[in-house]
Amino acid sequence: MLKNQQGSVLFWVLSAVLAIALIAILALSGMFNLDPEKNTDDCTTNMKNIWVAANDYVLETQQDFNGDLNMLRTTTKPGSKQPYLTEEKYCPELQGEKTEYQVFGKYLYEVIDGETKHYSGILVFCPNIADFPAHVLDKAFYDNMSTTKIQNVMISDLALIDSAKKSAKQRSEEIQKYLNYWKNTPHKEFNAANSDPALVQWRQSLAPAAPSQSDFFSEENIIEEATPPETETE
Repeated sequence: MLKNQQGSVLFWVLSAVLAIALIAILALSGMFNLDPEKNTDDCTTNMKNIWVAANDYVLETQQDFNGDLNMLRTTTKPGSKQPYLTEEKYCPELQGEKTEYQVFGKYLYEVIDGETKHYSGILVFCPNIADFPAHVLDKAFYDNMSTTKIQNVMISDLALIDSAKKSAKQRSEEIQKYLNYWKNTPHKEFNAANSDPALVQWRQSLAPAAPSQSDFFSEENIIEEATPPETETE
């Protein structure tokens, strides 16, 4: 009889311990975002929303977006009471740390048969991309968006980085070079920007058959590039 009572008590004690442990695990998972797949989905959703907001801003203002997300949150769209970006979101892998996404929007124009075309190219990167390489906007996202010529160029260039650099760290470093090029180039005309010698040489350096070359995105190279003459719209 005594043994049965002791066994019953032990069973209930173990059950209680297991229940508490399960509750603790579930609580920690919710508090510290321990689900990698969900974190990836949440992060890419954040970047999609940022891309749409920055793209709208660049096309509507016809100027570059410098990456200040707070500005998108406080600037209302023309003819609307809503801001370009409505939420303040961060990568869930940051565990509550508020490090902004890396964003830049480039405005370019092109005159075709007397008509001026306006283009936007938006780059959005997770601040944790070196550690979480799956936190990227993939081709499927862009396929569902209305993209301009410069955005398609950027998509192609990012694919070139993916194919040329195998490690996440190398890809992250190359992405920073690419981002800095667009931040610093003075070009406003599409063809001048896309055929910039620094950009062309960088692409050649990533091509499989091309020899290894040095950094083509130095500030000196970019500053010395002349701004193309203004093109008049007929």
